[in-house]
Amino acid sequence: MAKRFLNPSLIKFLSYVKPYRWSIGAATVCGLLKYNIPLIFPWVFKDVIDHLLLPSTYKTTRLHYTMLALFAVYAFWAAVTYLRSYFADRTSQKLIFDLRHELYVHLQRMSLGFYEKRRVGSIASRLLGDIAVAQNFVGAAFTNTLMDASALFLIALLLFHMNWHLALVSVSIFPFYVAFNKLFKSRIRKISSLAREKMEEISGNVHEKLGGISIIQSYTREKAEEKHFFQDNREYLSYQLETVKHHAIAMSVVGFLTAVAPVLVVWYGAMQVMYGRLTVGELTAFYAYLGMFYNPLNRLTELNILLANSQSAIERIFDVFNTSPEIVDRPDAREFGPVKGEITFSNVHFSYEASKTVLDNINLRIPANSTVALVGPSGAGKSTFVKLIPRFYDVTAGAITIDGYNIREFKLNCLRRQIATVPQEPILFSGTIYENIVFGKPTAAEEHVQAAAISANAHNFICKLPKGYQTEIGEDGLKLSGGQRQRVALARAFLKDAPILILDEATSSLDSETENLIQQSLKRLMQGRTTIIIAHRLSTIQAADMIVIFDNGQIVEVGKHQELLQKYGLYHRLYEEQFNRMFAMAIGQKHSVDE
Repeated sequence: MAKRFLNPSLIKFLSYVKPYRWSIGAATVCGLLKYNIPLIFPWVFKDVIDHLLLPSTYKTTRLHYTMLALFAVYAFWAAVTYLRSYFADRTSQKLIFDLRHELYVHLQRMSLGFYEKRRVGSIASRLLGDIAVAQNFVGAAFTNTLMDASALFLIALLLFHMNWHLALVSVSIFPFYVAFNKLFKSRIRKISSLAREKMEEISGNVHEKLGGISIIQSYTREKAEEKHFFQDNREYLSYQLETVKHHAIAMSVVGFLTAVAPVLVVWYGAMQVMYGRLTVGELTAFYAYLGMFYNPLNRLTELNILLANSQSAIERIFDVFNTSPEIVDRPDAREFGPVKGEITFSNVHFSYEASKTVLDNINLRIPANSTVALVGPSGAGKSTFVKLIPRFYDVTAGAITIDGYNIREFKLNCLRRQIATVPQEPILFSGTIYENIVFGKPTAAEEHVQAAAISANAHNFICKLPKGYQTEIGEDGLKLSGGQRQRVALARAFLKDAPILILDEATSSLDSETENLIQQSLKRLMQGRTTIIIAHRLSTIQAADMIVIFDNGQIVEVGKHQELLQKYGLYHRLYEEQFNRMFAMAIGQKHSVDE
């Protein structure tokens, strides 16, 4: 049982407790005093009762002094009770603060693949929910359990000292209690683990679905989502009800055992008094101690359930801690100064899974300060290509170099400082516009922030907002229009001023005026940088220094716009398809206006 209790996750959890061992020790000492000082009273009560039956031997003065001494003892008991609660709860809160911080830092280091395999809501469930449950382990394991165990031990000594025959009768139910407790702990721990896994799934679903509530409402999927949530919630409820049932059974059985024991004691003890082998005061004190003996047993049953839930949460937390980042610095990685931006792919292969190749034998040289457009059908490998440059993933084979240095020679932070990314869907965070712009360069001066916003054609609309740069934009910038969000993202890239720029073209869904503003900003941003554009509309990349055509994970064509059109290959076909589609849309709009 000890081996199962001290599993690897629990041992690692205990390492976080070590810095607070003195506080926990103080809480434990105070707890021992809190639980064991009341053991004095039944003994005093026995003495009072026995002497009251013989009043001639008992002095009033002695009674007064005894009671005043008890007042002083209980005043001390109140002080140690306060100190026990203060030290235990303070230590618990600080330990959980450390653990939550370390887990968040660990999550920041995890590679992109980790997040693509898990939902954000489920990760948040472990960071917030599981750690909150694990918090209960601190007080329960290090103070309450020890206090109850010490109280049981001392009371047992007193009971056997007073009358060992009666003590044997009183503890006769203890083996049944231990066996029953062991059985139910394993069951409750298993159900608790299933319940927490289900709650993680629900948390992931809720985060995902509420984030896309506009799509749910536009497709009138509210009822379907309500039904799905109801089914998940009902399954979670079934686990919780199973826990409730086991808890109720455990408490009722333990309650029965602890209620039967005093009956046996009074039965046997009364006979001992009748035979003159026991005084009334001794039987009264024995009965009082017996109540104190079984109260810790009842609390230990509650703690057993609490510890089972906490251990389940601890295992889930350290399941994340035990997952190592796939992308890490090599031992010989070093810092580099600002790069020129020449990027070379040499015989690069990449697979997310061993059975499926995403990029196959990619060879490409991108000169410094050039503009390169990536074109190809959906799933051809364009997005994966650009994710390899900042080492969101590592190549399966081959090498990528920047200015002749393998990107694995760069420290990750150094490498990613050289690269600015503007995604197709701009990612903004809740907070102010100012905080979002300085996200990549927190130390930037205010005038530099404004200069970046001006370059991104964002300054004018920002100044018209109620609080200007200090305007709160809501989660994911929902209070801004699509064009405004895109310009804030561009301002962030301007401020970062990285020598390599990755753009996922994102102007197709904007109105013409906003698109023109963003195109102007992009031209300014691309000047003097190595720029890689994932192109969706071929009409916007005709001036690119190089156009690279991807198909089925391979580069099938490379050249300038006119050169590629004259080859009549895949680029020519894609261009014709887009041109014909745009022409048909223009004709349709003209007919609509004429009608």
